[in-house]
Amino acid sequence: MAYSYENELNALKEAQRKSAVADLENTRNQTLSNLQAEQQKNLANYNTQRNTANVQNQLNSKNFQEYLASTGRANSGLASQAKLQNDNNLQTSLNSINSAQNASNADIYRRQTDANNAYNTGLASANANIEANYIQNLLDQRAKAAQLEQQEREFNESVRQFNEQMAYNYANLRGGSSGSSRGGGSRRSSGKSGKSGSSGDEINWADTSANTKTTDKKNKTSASGGSGAFGSGGSMGSRSSSTTNKKKDTKKNSFNLLNFLNIL
Repeated sequence: MAYSYENELNALKEAQRKSAVADLENTRNQTLSNLQAEQQKNLANYNTQRNTANVQNQLNSKNFQEYLASTGRANSGLASQAKLQNDNNLQTSLNSINSAQNASNADIYRRQTDANNAYNTGLASANANIEANYIQNLLDQRAKAAQLEQQEREFNESVRQFNEQMAYNYANLRGGSSGSSRGGGSRRSSGKSGKSGSSGDEINWADTSANTKTTDKKNKTSASGGSGAFGSGGSMGSRSSSTTNKKKDTKKNSFNLLNFLNIL
């Protein structure tokens, strides 16, 4: 199952909402509970005050009746007036107690309303804040996801370029190796040809040396024959002929040397 940050954010939002609702409900319920307890306490207190007023009224009426009886005026009009006065006093006391109780209850009802209003306001505010946080987190996560996707694309592109460069380098290495093999074969062939040429030159030089030696022998033979036939004159002639032959051999050797240099 693929990871979905939206599901995670929704779960977080729901958890925050439940937490906010729980806190608000606890506060409201505690306030309402305290107000209800206060109302019950006030009710008992005002009931006590009313009972006290009734008892006091009865006590006052009894005392006044006894006073009239002790003075011989129990059946006089004063008894009726006293009773009426006591009833009025009792009603005034009871009205005052009831008014105080009503005011206390009104205050309690107002505070209960305030508690409910605070709960509703707090819940709306909490939901608004939670929703705002959810949207911000969602935008942040989307931005991070887009950044990660961009980084992944850049990484894949760098890998692709690296592989392409490696393939290019490998192809160049293989091509260079094949060229070197062909070049090596050409050089070996040239080397063989060079050696063959050198051998031919060496043979030419050997032939030249052999010709030189043959010429020297002929010259010596000529020199000896001249000396025998003409004496000293013949000797001079043979030296002259030998000198001429040596010059010719030198020229020939020079020509062969030039040919060798041209071959190189």
